[in-house]
Amino acid sequence: MEFIKKQSAGFYITVLTVILAGAGTAFYLINCNTSYFSGLGVDKGLVSYLIIAIVLEIALIVGSQILGSKAYLDILPVAAAVLLVVALVTFISLRVNSIAAIMTFENNAQTMADLSSAITGIILCVLAVLFGIIASFFNIVKEK
Repeated sequence: MEFIKKQSAGFYITVLTVILAGAGTAFYLINCNTSYFSGLGVDKGLVSYLIIAIVLEIALIVGSQILGSKAYLDILPVAAAVLLVVALVTFISLRVNSIAAIMTFENNAQTMADLSSAITGIILCVLAVLFGIIASFFNIVKEK
């Protein structure tokens, strides 16, 4: 119970960011295995950006629990947010042509089902970016 009492709003927002980024990664990988998008393959850069951002957010949580609020830990949420933005832009750029093709020319039940995982992944990444930016303004641990 003591652990929960010493957590600030930043802790919960950061955990939510990690969950959203993880879910965005999962939906990207699911989308890469659909019949329409499987030919495009998996972009290792995109997955790397998301995983590194998740690791940085987790490092921020763990570091704040162990060390408290230190000035040198303040770079972690900023770096994670930048990586999440880069991942989001990469995700959109990889799928924008396919989304346009599906919406205009290849609109059928199968392609729309394949497209739904891409749109869900993009939305989750957008939310991860927003919460990542918001989390960078809060402390993880309450000051004593």
